[in-house]
Amino acid sequence: METGEVAEETRAALREPPDALERRSRGRPAGPRAQVDARRAAAETLLVFAAVLAVYLAATPRTNQAYRHFVYQADAFLHGHVDLRGLPAYYHDVVHLDGKVYAPFPPVPAVLLLPLVAVAGTDLDQGRVGQVLAALAVAVFTAGLRRLGLSRGVRLCTAAALAFGSVLWPATAIGTTWFFAQVVVVLAAAALVWELAGPARGAVAGALLTAAWLSRVSLLPAVPAVALCLWTRHRRPAPLWGFAAVQAVGLLVYLAFNQARFGDPLQPGYRLLSMGAPNAEAVARWGFFDVRYIPQHLYAMFFQGPELVEAPPFLRPSPWGLALVFTSPLAARLLFTPPPREAWWPWGAFVLTLALPMLAYFSVGWVQFGYRYSLDWWVFLLVPLAYALRPAPRLVDYLLLAAGIAMNALGVYWVQRLGW
Repeated sequence: METGEVAEETRAALREPPDALERRSRGRPAGPRAQVDARRAAAETLLVFAAVLAVYLAATPRTNQAYRHFVYQADAFLHGHVDLRGLPAYYHDVVHLDGKVYAPFPPVPAVLLLPLVAVAGTDLDQGRVGQVLAALAVAVFTAGLRRLGLSRGVRLCTAAALAFGSVLWPATAIGTTWFFAQVVVVLAAAALVWELAGPARGAVAGALLTAAWLSRVSLLPAVPAVALCLWTRHRRPAPLWGFAAVQAVGLLVYLAFNQARFGDPLQPGYRLLSMGAPNAEAVARWGFFDVRYIPQHLYAMFFQGPELVEAPPFLRPSPWGLALVFTSPLAARLLFTPPPREAWWPWGAFVLTLALPMLAYFSVGWVQFGYRYSLDWWVFLLVPLAYALRPAPRLVDYLLLAAGIAMNALGVYWVQRLGW
């Protein structure tokens, strides 16, 4: 019975033509029940945002101001140039070229900061902005789960798994350049879930995905999967044309940005970085991507444990990260009580297209709590998890969630104490 219900809900949410409801209701005012539902949905979204942000702010009395590349990039945009000026001398992950300093990162996180930097200048607290965006991401994701027809208990449990039972929370506590970009990706992914759970407009989905891969290029492999999702949903070319047009515009923007920075549209800047050991030796020998890097990613993702220390709290994170089994144990529900097959499409396709290429990347990350690259696809994995929690989370689910929250709270403590 439950399997049939899930299949029916999933087909209704993801495969029904988006204009079907419009055709049925065109010209009709929203009824009282619809108005009440809309108010409840808005209230739930606002409450989730406020609650998550309150916890983030309370748990982080001060943020790490050490690396704020995007603030300086936004300031550069406002002053009509692309090189970074006034950057502290200790900054790494920068490119020195012809007497100027450039960041190799895509532009969207800096673009988001433009209005705030215009007011606050380069003193802007990038970490606090990241916490607001992360709380917004959780709220939007909750709204997306509501669109999929999932119960309130399932929605809130899954939202807590994203906000506090994943490495998103420690990432907001760190707040430096690399983690701020991850937060922007999470927000874009959450908004994409919300859009695909609703009308799935090609141009809107394209804009959200473009914002994601123009924050972290590692999101680019999801383009074919999202296009396929739109095709299976609409079965007509118009939405795909809108999606493709937005992707093309995003690509032209990125190529132009590379040309302006490095004089070559195909040079994103990463190969111009000066890297220290052991990464420099590995890249010189095997390049940025190679199958020989896969074992280190699998170890970081599934086996990397915390370090034992003599003083409380007795566990200290490794700077190489921490396995998902420690940071997000609720995800184990997918192994023991997997959701029906229908609940995996298209979310499982997004996870695979994003996770698999990064396994061959030369680095697993550094000075991080948990496997931060999982944030590229974690939002999408949580959708099948939400279906696995139906009809309502059980006691074991809440215990697993509590364990994950406790571990990530410990992570927030440690990243502040260690100055990460």
